[in-house]
Amino acid sequence: MKAPMRKMVIRIALALALVGVATVASVRALSPLPVPAMVVAMTEIRGTVRGPGTVQSKVQVTLSGKITGILTRLHADQGDTVKMGQVLAELDSTELKSRTAAAQSARGRSERDLVRARADLLKAEANLFLARSTHARNEEVFKPGYIPAATFDASKSALRVAESEVIASKAAVDAIQAGSAQAVYEAAATKDILGYTRILAPMDGLIIARKAEVGTILPPGAPVFQMVDSQIWAASWIDERTIAEVRVGQKASIVLRSGRTFEGEVARLGSAADTVTRELEVDVKFFNLPNPLLIGEESEVTIETGRLVALAVPLSAIQVSNGTRGVLVIAEGRSSFRPIVTGARNDERAAVVKGLQAGEMIVLSPAELAPGKRVRPQLGALAMWKSE
Repeated sequence: MKAPMRKMVIRIALALALVGVATVASVRALSPLPVPAMVVAMTEIRGTVRGPGTVQSKVQVTLSGKITGILTRLHADQGDTVKMGQVLAELDSTELKSRTAAAQSARGRSERDLVRARADLLKAEANLFLARSTHARNEEVFKPGYIPAATFDASKSALRVAESEVIASKAAVDAIQAGSAQAVYEAAATKDILGYTRILAPMDGLIIARKAEVGTILPPGAPVFQMVDSQIWAASWIDERTIAEVRVGQKASIVLRSGRTFEGEVARLGSAADTVTRELEVDVKFFNLPNPLLIGEESEVTIETGRLVALAVPLSAIQVSNGTRGVLVIAEGRSSFRPIVTGARNDERAAVVKGLQAGEMIVLSPAELAPGKRVRPQLGALAMWKSE
């Protein structure tokens, strides 16, 4: 074959190959894209909301002394269950007991002195009454001249002395009363301070830590125990997008990191979301407390938000377009985006409150599929969901 002829054949073959490739590409472009799909049907949904958390108490307090003292006795240790008012520890009270006894003695003396002063006042008032009567009689007989001036002057002087004695007695009573009140206050204060040598449980609860040993000199405020009240719960963090489904009183399960599982219920809902994680705190209390109880242990909480029969779609089928949640609906061989409103959900699917009807077909995995594409639905095991 001559060279010009060979070149022509090669050119024709290349042209035919390019035509074939273009034809195949065009056929593929026009062919529907196979996609996994399902038919939407009514399904019973057991709604659940999950979140991580830690074991916490409603109240946690640090117990410490109010005065400086040597720790002499410990009546509790970590892990002990205690009652309100129970003596947990004692400080050395020898000096304070002596001061309290001295204050009580001073109070007793002041009370006795007050009794004597009041008696002296009564005597002075009686003498004043007598001096007034005597002076009044002498004044009546002095004017006609029946008694000498010396006798009248003596009764007048006696009256003035009696009046000054009453004034002095009243002043003595007032002074002793003030001293007695001071003695009463000092006796009460020393008694109160003596009471501070005993560290008491402020509530029913559990001792979770002991911070001091016998013989330690404790300044005011130095921690001796840490304790929690009996209201123990799993403080969990729930995505704010699902918080509307959570209510106080809903049943929940709590799985601890140690592998233990407990039942409980929602006790309290937070009202402020974390600005970074967009989560809210939800406290789930235990029906039965873990034993041993480990404050701060990690947990996983599953809250049962209720059951309902509704249209349901897999969570994988839901996508967000321009801030709107929806699914890709297949109709007449093409996919189209349909906004939906969801309700209760669990780990796999969500109830559709608005936007779909039973019998419609949706794409199961629409992540890489744009609306408007020609598609060929492939119905598999997930084509129709049955109620649980």
